[in-house]
Formats: sequence, structure tokens, C-alpha cells
Amino acid sequence: MSSSDVSYVSSSESEAAETEVEYDLEVEGSSNSSGHETSDDEPGDAYANEPIADEEWLAQYEEERKTEEELEKKLQNRLSGAEDIKEWCHCGKCSITRLQNISECYCCCELDGCVEALESDIVNQDFPQGTKLTCITQYSGFNPVCLQKWSLRLAAGKYRSKSKKMYKQTGSEESFLWSVSYREFSRLVYGFFGNKRYPLPACTYDAIRKTFPCSKDEEFTGFELDEDAI
Repeated sequence: MSSSDVSYVSSSESEAAETEVEYDLEVEGSSNSSGHETSDDEPGDAYANEPIADEEWLAQYEEERKTEEELEKKLQNRLSGAEDIKEWCHCGKCSITRLQNISECYCCCELDGCVEALESDIVNQDFPQGTKLTCITQYSGFNPVCLQKWSLRLAAGKYRSKSKKMYKQTGSEESFLWSVSYREFSRLVYGFFGNKRYPLPACTYDAIRKTFPCSKDEEFTGFELDEDAI
């Protein structure tokens, strides 16, 4: 996160400033000391008509916050290696070596879209009857769509950035190819989904980044940082 300029005021300066401010104290139901009544347009009444959170809403909010905190902690343990990868990787292909943040710490077996893709008839028809696919990287379309350089170069033309600009190489060829590959994988598994974004599973990030390794002077683009195309 980039830093921002913040102005600090010392305690003595703050106290001096407070002594120069006049405050009008107001009792509920009465006008203030100056005789001026606040109107609905004034800031104090901006939320006067908003519904007040009841106990049920607060309980639900606290439960959701607790769930999010627990998930974040679990994913952090995965990324740091505190939780053994064998405990959460069920496809046998996940690795944390090239992962950038906790949003990438999912096994493909945990993501509904990947599970549905592995069980679809159009995918399984490419394999002998009875074959059980265990990882999304075994998907018959994964290699030709996501790992082939010229396939990715041709695919780049159909994507646009949020500023409506075409995808084009500005850094190394590898960084360009892996960013297009992320998009191709999402389309391959989820289809077109507008502005929605889904993290790729750890096994997929590992396969893509292993195929297109970054140079010494650059880093892999993580999930949150990679969401420029629409």
C-alpha cells in the first residue's frame, strides 16, 4: 500500500486551537443557544431517517466478521507454511513457493468452478472412460490455452484494461504471458463473468509461473494486483 501525506498537530498546538473555537451546546428537543434550529439539510441530520441497527443485524455482522477473520488466519497459515500443504491440497499439485498473497492459497478442489469443470462431460470426453481427474491442471484445455506462448499472444487481443486499452507487452515477455494466462484460465473455467474476479487455485498459479518464470528484477503479479482487465 502506498503511503500518503498526513499532517500531525502537537498537543500544545491542538490545545491552543481548541481555546479559539466556540461551541454551542444543544439539549435534545430544544434549539441551540443562538436560537438557530438545525434543518434536515444540515450534517447533523444527514442520517436521521436511516434505520438503526437492531440486535439481530449486529449479531449477523459480528458472525460474518468472525468468519472472515478465521478464513484470513487460515489462509495466512497456509501461505506461511504453518499449516502443512498436505492438509489443504487435495489435488497433489499445489505449492506455496511462487504464491504472492493469501488470496492465492486455495486448492482447485476447494473452488466450485474448478470442481464443476473437472466433472463436466465436455472435459471428460477427452479421456478414457473411467478416468478420474484430480487437478484442474489436468484439464485437457489447460495446457494449450494457458501454457502455450503463441496461443496466449493471440488471445491477448480480446482483453481490455479498465481504461479500455488493449493488452500489450510493456515489461518482460514472461510477465506479459502470465498475465494473459491468468485471464485465459478464468475464461476457460468460469466463462465470461463481467467485472467479477476469482482467484486462481495454487496449483494453477504454480504451473503458469513455472512455465513463464519472472526475471531477477521483477516479481510475480499477485491476485489483487492483477485485476486490470475486464
